Amino acid sequence: MSAAPAQRTGWWRAGLALLLLITTPIFAVNSPQDVRLPPLKARAAPAPALFSHWGHGAMHCYSCHPGTFPQAPLGFTHQDMREGRYCGSCHDGRAARAQTSMDCEACHARR
Repeated sequence: MSAAPAQRTGWWRAGLALLLLITTPIFAVNSPQDVRLPPLKARAAPAPALFSHWGHGAMHCYSCHPGTFPQAPLGFTHQDMREGRYCGSCHDGRAARAQTSMDCEACHARR
């Protein structure tokens, strides 16, 4: 006898969850610790923003990828963030500290 459709769906979902639990740490280990975000136009100062994957360690890769950010470095503006895109989707003062309340060097670090 064949398994009921709901039972087959349950196995499929359990398998997918197991796959995500196993592969997410593997992909996270292979991600760069810091990503320098490319500026939209060349400038001397401030330094381009530096994003730390490890500084956001409580988040999971799929929290931001590919919905908020593609898997490649992407330039954007402060106006984009104020409108709730890119970093501004979390750094809005509710989910995470508002980007307007942070020192410039928090993101635009020279290191």
